[in-house]
Amino acid sequence: MSSYILLERLKVENVNALAGMTYGFPAITAFLGLTHALSRKFKDEFGVELTGCGIFCHDYELNAYQDYYVRFIQNRCPPSTLKGKSADAKSPAPIIEEAKMDMMVSLLFKCNTPLSTNDSNTKAYKHALTQWVYQSRLAGGSIHHLADIKFINNDSQNTGLAQLKKAVLPSFVLLNASHYLKEHEQYCLDNQMDKNAFDRWTDFFAFKHQAKYIETDNETPSNENEVVWERIIPPNKKGWIVPLMVGFKGISPLYSPDEVENLRDQRYPFRFVEAVHGLGEWKSTHRISDIDSLIWRYDCRDEWYLCTQDKAVVPHQTHPLDDIFEDDDLFS
Repeated sequence: MSSYILLERLKVENVNALAGMTYGFPAITAFLGLTHALSRKFKDEFGVELTGCGIFCHDYELNAYQDYYVRFIQNRCPPSTLKGKSADAKSPAPIIEEAKMDMMVSLLFKCNTPLSTNDSNTKAYKHALTQWVYQSRLAGGSIHHLADIKFINNDSQNTGLAQLKKAVLPSFVLLNASHYLKEHEQYCLDNQMDKNAFDRWTDFFAFKHQAKYIETDNETPSNENEVVWERIIPPNKKGWIVPLMVGFKGISPLYSPDEVENLRDQRYPFRFVEAVHGLGEWKSTHRISDIDSLIWRYDCRDEWYLCTQDKAVVPHQTHPLDDIFEDDDLFS
């Protein structure tokens, strides 16, 4: 028996819409960051950890306008540190283009142990979670509405699936589709297509076309034949595939605080990282058949810090950074 906590229809404003080289939806690391922050508090209060998170999107609005391409809304926000301290405080504030969005999502947290079904305990869960959620941030955005909190118990027969669908429909659930990249790589090798990893990645979401001659029966020279432009679509592309940031990779050794200048916090070690990109798939919630396959989890190995939905990954009993961050000042 597995227990899940569903935060139903969270309305979040001014969410960061940029993630690595992609835009339009926050990175998975932002949702697992909220999961970790709530898990630390939930464990201290009730002795239960949250090991992963499923993401359902009901609605979104990108704060941008379109001309020939998407342009983000520009803000004029004066730095608060300059107020009344220098002549710069009286000069016009700079105009900064910020990638922000508003969204309505539902989050499904998986618990490492079954939750109590006692009414008093359930009320305590709801009361504590409601307070913690409103005190938290999600991808830099402010949470200003939570419709309801539900507790779902599921077994090997997926008895909680109907309850989940009833709560979150209509919506789309975000799934990991990075396995398509491996299949597409093999397809390119089999067909002797000279493409690097970046080109294979963009094949799934970029608008690429190629010219194709239309064969005619007359003796018109080939350079005067009719030409049509055909969209290039990978043969294994199915569904609504989007680019997705799925974690980080270390590009330097782990330095001690005294080896790096201008650190924000001198108490903790430091490592330079770069974003890791993959593919995601938005699937209508009515098509899902397994709750556990929706859960994003941490997969930390050596210099890799990835988010995956692979069931073979053993969830960490503690967060991989818990041995470094011993207090809650960074997660409050």
